[in-house]
Amino acid sequence: MAALKIVGVTNCPAGIAHTYMVAESIETHAKAQGYEVHVETQGASGIENQLTAQQIADADYVILALGKGMSDEDKARFDGKQVIELPVSEALKEMDTVFANLHDEAHLFTASKVKLGNEKTTDGIMSHLMAGVSAALPFVIGGGLLMAIGNMLVQFGAADIAPKAGQMASLAWVLNTIGGLGFTMMIPIMGAYIAYSIGDKPALAPAFLATYLANSPDLLGTQGGAGFLGAVVIGLAVGYFVREFKKVKLGKTFQSTLGFLIIPFVTLLIFGLGTYYLLGPAMAAVMAALLSFLQSIPPSMKILGGFLVGAMLAFDMGGPINKTAWFFGFSLLSSHVYTWYGIAGIVTLLPPMAAAIATWVRPRLFTKQERESSWSAMLVGMTVATEPAIPYALAAPLPMISANTLAGGITGAISMAFGIERLAPGLGIFDPIIGLSRPAIPYYFTLAIGLALNVLFIVVFKTAWLKRQERKSGVVSLKEQATSVITNDAPDVSAPATVTTAKTVTPNTK
Repeated sequence: MAALKIVGVTNCPAGIAHTYMVAESIETHAKAQGYEVHVETQGASGIENQLTAQQIADADYVILALGKGMSDEDKARFDGKQVIELPVSEALKEMDTVFANLHDEAHLFTASKVKLGNEKTTDGIMSHLMAGVSAALPFVIGGGLLMAIGNMLVQFGAADIAPKAGQMASLAWVLNTIGGLGFTMMIPIMGAYIAYSIGDKPALAPAFLATYLANSPDLLGTQGGAGFLGAVVIGLAVGYFVREFKKVKLGKTFQSTLGFLIIPFVTLLIFGLGTYYLLGPAMAAVMAALLSFLQSIPPSMKILGGFLVGAMLAFDMGGPINKTAWFFGFSLLSSHVYTWYGIAGIVTLLPPMAAAIATWVRPRLFTKQERESSWSAMLVGMTVATEPAIPYALAAPLPMISANTLAGGITGAISMAFGIERLAPGLGIFDPIIGLSRPAIPYYFTLAIGLALNVLFIVVFKTAWLKRQERKSGVVSLKEQATSVITNDAPDVSAPATVTTAKTVTPNTK
């Protein structure tokens, strides 16, 4: 009998971690069953490993793990195929079930429980906001790295001179200026792609131009721009306006011009004037009040705020609470407020790195599969992708999430106390080296404290949790179990013990 052929598509709002982790999970499960598999990822780097028409035609089943939906063109590729659909946020938990019941899980592709096309949100407003962040990331990352290089040149004695009559600008000035453009454009891009996520292409240009206007104090006559608040309000307003506008029926003569002519023109007219006279000044005033409030917070309250943000970042490892805290810190970068994002630069490293270290410190607390995954979690976690900690949390939710959240909160408070700043998304633990996080010594000190606490909490909480599970089930303790199984005179706690007086369990090795 020929092996089944599986194809899949994965995407998520940010396009950074879940997209690739779920793709890897699909490939791993398929190969374990001896199936042929091809997975297309639609991440922050664009479409990778794009499925060919032949691969789709030959496929027995299609797995769609989606966080930001699919366009009509994407949908058409799978017409008439047996499709399994699930939100990307649930895919890691459900993949065993999917592959165990492919026939029962699949249906002939006609509609979707994951909203597609023009109704492509799966996570509500936060999904749209993260779509805007995903589009803005390349601007901030590229701009931040250029500014970091420019600042490093200045620190090593290079000139930072603007162009004058008969004199060229210095290299450091040029790098800083180009990098600064990334930060200037990140907010209009964010607003544009928030609107695009809701209303598709007709919403893109009006939202971009209106958001750019709202962040141009010289045009508005205000002291500051509307910042990320303006991008959020304008992006959402334009997106939902366009979504409803697209439902208008104009007859055969004008219907074809609706998307590329009438909607962009009318939307820009309404929101351009509205932004100039009302939204822009109002949101600029609100943004100025927010920045003034953040600057006037007493140090003790800032530390408390740091604890809250740190705990949120560590709580659900890429979930909505994590994204809310991350979005808050990231969005303040355009206003040159870096300390809140500095917390994200440290706390998001902790859960996967701490889980990996904990498997080395107390291997008995973890399954063979978890121990084998430790190096992958460690290396990926070092680059500020929290999601590798998810499998460890799924195996033991209460102790792992509690440990991560408590350590994340304490680390966030320490980061705020030291005033650690992060200028842009970067390379995790290497950020201080390339100039994106500062100051370097307090950064690494805070990271070390956070890791030590997180590992300690994992060991203590999971040990207590496993003992409680043993008491509830009437089983032999881990210590007794470790000494009751002997293979070649060495304890092997991964193998089931043979005990005549009581049951013995080990951590689930599924």
